[in-house]
Amino acid sequence: MWGNMNEILNDAAWKKTLELVQSKYGKSLTYRSMKICTEDRPLAYSQGDDLIIPLRLKSHDLGDVIVDRGSLLDSQQKSEVVDLVKFLIEPKIYNLHLKQTEQNSAVRSAATHESVQKIFKLSIHKTEVKEERKTLSQIIHLKAESSASRSKVAMKIHEMTERNLFVHLDDIAASLKSVEDVKTLSDTTIYIESIENLSSSMIELLGSYLVNTHDDGPLFLIGSNITLNEIQNKTWPPALKNDLMGFFFDVDRVPVSQQTSEDILELLFFQLEAYSV
Repeated sequence: MWGNMNEILNDAAWKKTLELVQSKYGKSLTYRSMKICTEDRPLAYSQGDDLIIPLRLKSHDLGDVIVDRGSLLDSQQKSEVVDLVKFLIEPKIYNLHLKQTEQNSAVRSAATHESVQKIFKLSIHKTEVKEERKTLSQIIHLKAESSASRSKVAMKIHEMTERNLFVHLDDIAASLKSVEDVKTLSDTTIYIESIENLSSSMIELLGSYLVNTHDDGPLFLIGSNITLNEIQNKTWPPALKNDLMGFFFDVDRVPVSQQTSEDILELLFFQLEAYSV
C-alpha cells in the first residue's frame, strides 16, 4: 500500500500495542499492507490458528493486523485485542496513508489531517534529560456512555498532568465571563461532565478561547456521549469542534482494564518535553 513499512513498525503506537498484547494475552502481532480482498470483511476472522483484523477507516483499506495463534483466544479476549488494535493502530496507519496521499494530491482537508496526526505524535528524546509531561492539546474529549467512566479517565489524566487543581466547570462557570478570565486559571484542570449540557454562551466562550493557543492556560477535559459525525453537525465554533474531533478518546472501545492505562493515555495525549538537568 505504501513503501515505508519501517515507519509503521517503528512507530510508538505499534510498539505499545505489540507490548500490551504480548504481556496480557501472550500473542504477537504482524502487519501486512496487501489488500487480500475487496469485498466487505468482518471486524475480525480466523485463518487457521491466526486471528486476522482488517484495518479500514473512512473507506480506505489499510491492510491487516495478524494476531499469531489469536483464534485460540476466548471470545472476550479476542474482542479486547480487536478493540486495542482498532483504537491504537488503525488511526495511526490511516494517518500514514494520508501523509503519502498528500504528496500526490493538492486537495486535502488540512485541519482534519493535522488533528489525526497530532493524536499519535510522540516526541522521543534519546539524550539524557529530565522529562516533563505536557498534553498535546488544551482539550481532551472523553466520549463514554457512562459518566462514571468519563470521570474515572478524567481523574487519571489530571493526575498524570500533575496540575494543582481539578474543578468542575459548573462550580466556576459564574466567574468565567471572558477569555481573560479563562486564561487566569493556569495549572488547573477543568472538567466538563457533558458538553451537551453547556449553555450557548459557555460554548461560545470556549470557542473564543481556543482560537489561539495558550500554553499557560487550563486543561479542559470534556465529556460527552456524542459521535464525531454528531459533532460535525453541531453549530458550535469551528475551533471547539476541531479540538473535540482531533483529541477524541472513545473510552468504551478500550477494555475496562486498560481505560486508565498510563501507557495508552500518554501515547494518545502527552508529549515528552525535555529540559537540561
